[in-house]
Amino acid sequence: MRAENRVEKIRRALLWLSVAALVLGALPLYAISLYNHPYYDDYGFSARAHQAWRDTGSVGAVLRAAWDSALVTRESWQGTYTGTLLSNVQPGIFSERLYFISTFVLLTALIACFLYFFSVVLGRLGMDRTGRWTLGCLAVTLMIQFMPDAGEAFFWFNGGIGNTFIYSLMALAAALMVRLAGAKGRAAGLTAALCVLMALLGGGSYGGGLFSLCMLAVCLVWMMRARHPRRWRFAGLTALLLICFVYSMSAPGNTVRAGVIGYQTSAVKAVLQSLFYGAAQMGTYLRPELIAVTLAVLPALYRAARQSPWRFSHPWLVLGLMGALYCTQMTPPLYAIASIGAGRIVDTYYISFVALWFLAVYYLAGFAARRLAAAGRETLARPLTARGYGALLAVSLCLLGMGCLACRPAGEALYGVQNLSGPSAALSLLSGEAAQYDAEMTLREEALNDPAQPVVTLSPLTAVPDVFMDDLIVPGSEYDVRPSLAAYYGKEAIRIAGEEGTP
Repeated sequence: MRAENRVEKIRRALLWLSVAALVLGALPLYAISLYNHPYYDDYGFSARAHQAWRDTGSVGAVLRAAWDSALVTRESWQGTYTGTLLSNVQPGIFSERLYFISTFVLLTALIACFLYFFSVVLGRLGMDRTGRWTLGCLAVTLMIQFMPDAGEAFFWFNGGIGNTFIYSLMALAAALMVRLAGAKGRAAGLTAALCVLMALLGGGSYGGGLFSLCMLAVCLVWMMRARHPRRWRFAGLTALLLICFVYSMSAPGNTVRAGVIGYQTSAVKAVLQSLFYGAAQMGTYLRPELIAVTLAVLPALYRAARQSPWRFSHPWLVLGLMGALYCTQMTPPLYAIASIGAGRIVDTYYISFVALWFLAVYYLAGFAARRLAAAGRETLARPLTARGYGALLAVSLCLLGMGCLACRPAGEALYGVQNLSGPSAALSLLSGEAAQYDAEMTLREEALNDPAQPVVTLSPLTAVPDVFMDDLIVPGSEYDVRPSLAAYYGKEAIRIAGEEGTP
């Protein structure tokens, strides 16, 4: 009994350390968001809504303009109506000083939805409260700190709202579906909430929509075979998601956009490529920090799986199916643009991989428990002693340190802890880089908001925090954002200092 108490104390200590890691890692991201400003497509998508606010000061007028703009975008560029509509009401349309709300929405949604997802799903799988909250906090910390492109995930509203935010809603929907499957009574509230989420996800990212549809289809097949009492309700939710997704895919603007991109391929080729690139992408995520967290939570996962009534008799089928589902996300971008997508889309691959990984580990733990029991070797899998648990956590901590030291996002010259999202933001705050960025962007916006200047000359920024988006007001930029800026602020032309001519 005394040994069990020591183990439980270690588990509770690990839980509080996990909570501290999540909170302390996220705080610098919230803090630096106060220095952030609208960026790139934020201007292009929300120009009409901004004009409505500037002319009328009416929220109703803004919403009508956002709706009209979303309809135009559906005809001229893309059909993802959820992201398009929300992009029109980015916080900066009311005041650039309010743009920090973007990060508060995107980051808070990811934290809240995925913590809820892990709590509900792992609770349903038999994990106790300490174990599931420890795993949830550590998994979400991995998502945030090792995000491939934190700028596009949390500091660019237009990019994050159609990708990171959509995947947060997917996690929320998955958790609510688990609750619905096990609910007693009519569960009308859960069903209504899921109907709303299906409508939103159907108009979200194409990769996320296909991923959601495929996962729901697999669940529905299992429910039909098991004659689950909620199977017809899940069939209705699947049909609703499919209808909304088809509506999004059928937008005339998708054809227009495909013509601009000028790329065509077959669906079969896109599917095969997604399997190849998906496997490669999963390989890049199997890094020391993920293994470290897996080791730390493995005893809790094993204990829950060992007590589960499931047989865990098809590990290769389940793992293969999970891998194939993961790869489905890449089919739409590979089909449309011959690429797995920009940073904001790659972020969603990482998010989904982390979530699927721990579910896969749970299944493998159950398979191992059943095999040991069948072989009469259950004593080999007896609960860890306090000393054994401490040794496991020591190995985990060493691997975590290796992962942090080996962190180097694309484009960075050096490896190190400074590349993690939280430490990177903290260094920008402490060095004054964030404040300098804010001051220079404020000067830009003062000139752009001045009606007495129909033609504005802007200077390139001298400081941009690594977690923010790169400055595009520079000579020879790959993307010319000046037309969007001119439309947003009602300017005749915008020049770049050091570059001759007008856009």
